[in-house]
Amino acid sequence: MPQVFAIGLLSLAQFFDYSTFLILVSRHGLAAEANPIVVRIAETSGLPGLTLAKILTVAFAASMMLLVAPRRPKLAMVLVAFGVAAGLVGGISNVASF
Repeated sequence: MPQVFAIGLLSLAQFFDYSTFLILVSRHGLAAEANPIVVRIAETSGLPGLTLAKILTVAFAASMMLLVAPRRPKLAMVLVAFGVAAGLVGGISNVASF
């Protein structure tokens, strides 16, 4: 059950980042995004590529957590916590730029 909660929290945090990014870009353009990796992906593959990258990132982090959890449960939760923190920081920085 903690793993399901952790993956749900990871997904929500990353969705927060993604949705606030969409609002930020619609209001101020891509130049307002602070993350150069996100800007590069958006420039080269557009919104579909960025969406796919976000989904794959969440899937990768969740998969790594599930693979590591049986032997190293604390490390697995640290991995998820890092992903949650990244999503929150990204979303908060997007909101601050509105």
